Amino acid sequence: MKFFLPGKHTAVAICLAAGISSLASLPALANAVFNKPVYNPDTKSYFELYSPDASDPKINTVRNAGHINYAQALHIAAKRSYKGVHGRLAIIKTKETHEFLAKQLHPSVSAWIGLRYYCRFKKLMWGNGTILKSGKDFAIWGPQTWNINGPSPRATKQSECWRSTRDFYLPVHYWPVEDGFKWNANDYAKEFNAVIIEYRTGKP
Repeated sequence: MKFFLPGKHTAVAICLAAGISSLASLPALANAVFNKPVYNPDTKSYFELYSPDASDPKINTVRNAGHINYAQALHIAAKRSYKGVHGRLAIIKTKETHEFLAKQLHPSVSAWIGLRYYCRFKKLMWGNGTILKSGKDFAIWGPQTWNINGPSPRATKQSECWRSTRDFYLPVHYWPVEDGFKWNANDYAKEFNAVIIEYRTGKP
């Protein structure tokens, strides 16, 4: 399966990493764990599914909408801290980290992560400045396809990278576990209810 991201003239195809297991093979997922950082010994960092609406009983019924855009998500992550360490939007570089998030946080809503596709350069970049290398690095893209030559198959408008803005980017989010818990690149102004924050403490 391939996921096509828009560039100015050509599409960038990103293949799903080989050997990634389906979430169907994971244990049954419980309710989402909001605002409670969980330690991952593999990355030596805590991960938190954060939402200012976590106490709202309706949050799990509004999975793909909300009021946090990507710029706000960046600000939220940087302002929050845990064990004396400021957060960042999560960086997910391995299958193991991906499955840790699914098992431990059970995200039931779409949530922003620290990955962006820069239209001008046709590259995906993590928040720490590292480039995601197509076909080599871990990736877990969902099935939605973007088309640079016209509207996306699941949208009525042209994809955002079709615009001429030189420094435009498409931020990446996770779909909820109920929708497969895969990545998707979206409009930078899109809003969701949650972000996944990483606190690099180096120890529990």
